Amino acid sequence: MKRTILFTFAAAVLAVAQSSPKPPAGVPANAKMVDEVTWRVVDGQGKAWMYKRTPFGMMKSPELSTPEQQKRDGVGDPLEGMSVKEDGDSLKFSRPGPFGVYTWTKKKNDLNADEKVVWERSQKAKTSTTAAKE
Repeated sequence: MKRTILFTFAAAVLAVAQSSPKPPAGVPANAKMVDEVTWRVVDGQGKAWMYKRTPFGMMKSPELSTPEQQKRDGVGDPLEGMSVKEDGDSLKFSRPGPFGVYTWTKKKNDLNADEKVVWERSQKAKTSTTAAKE
């Protein structure tokens, strides 16, 4: 008798664990769970949306996956406002922020990925401007 009860209980636990959880209130029924607090759903037009549980309720935002898709959806390039000036073996970067313009200086060897992209864009723009003048 004990084995039967234990077996039935184990089978019930496995069945619950294998079934996908239902989305919370405010999330469409066809949403797929990404993690404990995030759900993903694709609407009728093919646009993917992310629903995330916050302390203030569910938050809906468009899914942004690639820079090309972000530009197409009107999000824009996050590095677009960033500028750089060469100062010897260092580079002086500036970026607009909510409290004014932020500036910092980095050695050319110590650049992070974003700074490298801005520096390369600056170099390309400089060479295209020089070629256009000639």
